[in-house]
Amino acid sequence: MRVRPTSLAALAAVAALTACTTSVAGVATPAGGLRMDATDADLVVELAEEGNETDRIARNAAADVLDYWEQTFPEVYGGEFGELEGGFWSIDPDETDGDDLPSSPCFDDDVDELAENAFYCGSDDRIVYDRAWLADLAEDYGPFMIAEVMAHEMGHAVQEHAEVYDSSIVAETQAECFAGGWTRWVVEGNSRHFAVRPAELDGYLLSYLYFGDPAGSDPDDPSAHGSLFDQLSAFQEGYADGPQACAAFDDERVYTLEPFDREEEGTQGDLPYGRAVRSAASLLSAFWDQALGKGFADTPALGRVVQLPEVVEGEPSGSACTGGGPEVDVEYCADGSVRFDAPGLLQPAHDEVGDYAVVALLGLPYATAVRAQLGLPADGVGAVDAVVCTTGWMARELFRGDVAGGGASISPGDVDEAAVALLRYGEGDNVLPASDSSGFELVDAFRQGFLGGTCGL
Repeated sequence: MRVRPTSLAALAAVAALTACTTSVAGVATPAGGLRMDATDADLVVELAEEGNETDRIARNAAADVLDYWEQTFPEVYGGEFGELEGGFWSIDPDETDGDDLPSSPCFDDDVDELAENAFYCGSDDRIVYDRAWLADLAEDYGPFMIAEVMAHEMGHAVQEHAEVYDSSIVAETQAECFAGGWTRWVVEGNSRHFAVRPAELDGYLLSYLYFGDPAGSDPDDPSAHGSLFDQLSAFQEGYADGPQACAAFDDERVYTLEPFDREEEGTQGDLPYGRAVRSAASLLSAFWDQALGKGFADTPALGRVVQLPEVVEGEPSGSACTGGGPEVDVEYCADGSVRFDAPGLLQPAHDEVGDYAVVALLGLPYATAVRAQLGLPADGVGAVDAVVCTTGWMARELFRGDVAGGGASISPGDVDEAAVALLRYGEGDNVLPASDSSGFELVDAFRQGFLGGTCGL
């Protein structure tokens, strides 16, 4: 968080949007029967290594992505997608002989220059990937990572075939959106070769820690890809709304990536843990004070009075409120307070994710406390979705700087931290015990709050 020398102050609300999330339900068997691995008769991957698991997954995914665009391209852009004329190429810098590569602008004379990359080369209409690098990524984020790289690069092929040329950041987030649309199609059982288990989506969203541009990156950079939040929200938009929504992407679609003044870098970075907790409590109080009593430029006040909870360190085991029963590490308590387990959750989240993770996690029971006093359901699936949505709404307004009296602002990296905190910790019963939502679904609720909502209040 960036905290100015003055005290932390209020935060805003915007246009109403009922909180809702995209359900992620898997399908056991595709419409065409049991899935079988793609073979050379389905799709050739040049220089693929026989028996290599990465090449197997890549071939299955690529064959199904081609099927998807054969069906989808006419609906989105008209005409036919056609063939990927240059095909798919698998390389391993430690094994591939440069003499085996075709003479092409897509390839450097030195195979090592292709390492740790996957790319679409428009001049050859060709996709190239480093299978050793993808295998490493799959170890960290799951095998679905390999398939999504294929879907993303095919998104760039779609742009080329449709003659859609945008800035790098629009092209990259749009390709990720296309990958989300394909993923929904697979989850619904339409693919011949590749299957996706809903649980795999959480690990993939965490991969944006690797692929997202660092906070402070310039969105006009020729190689800009977007922040973690820009990328994961693009993927989820494609998943929820389909490729037609992706085709409408333009520069206004990029939400959070912005450069910051390097002269202010001393104010960047994480607050120490104790200060982060105090700042989070002040921020939450200020946000709800303004949301309830004053309103904001484009959203009227909720017009209600509630007793905002005190944020207090709670018990380190069992319920944070009472110390007994099941482990619950952030909780709205019967005495009206919000309590947290510092060593069991909040301090590790601060250390592993960042200071804004503290705000996001405390914001969940805090919103529950407000909802309870407003006479709204405080538990159950709908209430959980709304509470998570509110964390996105809060992040949106703080990021926009619509804070009465100034006092605090957050960077794109802080928005990323909120999403990562939900992915890493939100599924646990110790954080949201009334929720059966996956991390993917929780982040989708956060996204919808960030994009525009008072989340049903």
